[in-house]
Amino acid sequence: MSDYLIKEGVDLDFALKVLPFIVPKLRRVIEKLKKTAPHGWNKLEEIRLRADQPLQVEIGRSVLVTSDGELTTDPSRGCKVEEEDVARTLQLMGENSLYTLEEELKEGYLTLPGGHRVGLAGECLVAQGHLLRLKRVTSLNIRIARELKGISREILPFLTKGDRPLRTIIISPPQAGKTTLLRDIIRCFSNGEQLPVPTKVGLVDERGEVSGCYRGIPQLDVGIRTDWLSGCPKKEGVFLLLRAMGPQLIATDEIGRPGDLEIIEEILNAGVGFITTAHAWDTKDFSARPSLKKLWFRGLVERVVVLSRRLGPGTLEGVWDGQTKEPLLPQALRLEVRR
Repeated sequence: MSDYLIKEGVDLDFALKVLPFIVPKLRRVIEKLKKTAPHGWNKLEEIRLRADQPLQVEIGRSVLVTSDGELTTDPSRGCKVEEEDVARTLQLMGENSLYTLEEELKEGYLTLPGGHRVGLAGECLVAQGHLLRLKRVTSLNIRIARELKGISREILPFLTKGDRPLRTIIISPPQAGKTTLLRDIIRCFSNGEQLPVPTKVGLVDERGEVSGCYRGIPQLDVGIRTDWLSGCPKKEGVFLLLRAMGPQLIATDEIGRPGDLEIIEEILNAGVGFITTAHAWDTKDFSARPSLKKLWFRGLVERVVVLSRRLGPGTLEGVWDGQTKEPLLPQALRLEVRR
């Protein structure tokens, strides 16, 4: 490993836990980015493999990769991904287990060691109008998990009242860092970092993105007082945790469907705090969405945290009081890990 990799813990983890699952031909191309484009390598968010299309990476913007490991916007120069490359990479990710792949193909994604996620797309098998599973995978989206401990430090003082965690929702467009921020807030509440007292947290991680569970074990730090349910539907998971684990704070990722308001109301009836996320551009967009506006207009949330990508992923646009609708932290700033 280079000195550059050793200094960067995230990159070392990525190199050890993700690259071995990529077919050697493409792995060698991606590894070349360390020398040809070190800035891009350090900002890797996604690696996309599409059959018969050039190799693509997301580094804050979408670019293609040549066979020499150079970045380009010219499709004719991009390293072409063959269908066999996709199929072989998927086999490596399933550790050559047909049973493992069968289960993952039902869900449309799989998780790698370290909590890194892989989205799947391709030809579907449908029966009576219902999706059974992916029959032939032709696209893989490898999403690099970024565990940024301490990124929530700026906003934690706004999320409690005395010893009580406030009902909070984090809103942002896609890939602005809301899941990363949610994870760190959960960890801080659970460990009692930068807060008056530690909190018992119940996490319903429906898609496994918060905890990054691999074979049932979280790969990402969600705190020592957190009980988690991975791959469990939100409604059933919330009810289970409330009945069995006695949490003081319930955490979930990405609400917005019609039935989600019922889940929030059940948490409120139990006298428990909650923290969750939703897709929205700002408070105006949030309050206009049918499934979310009741949270805003009925004052069911006490804090609204807004993120964007304006200054890069993790740009904090502000913190709002969900009841008075007044900004508490109105200025934009980039959330960073401070050492």
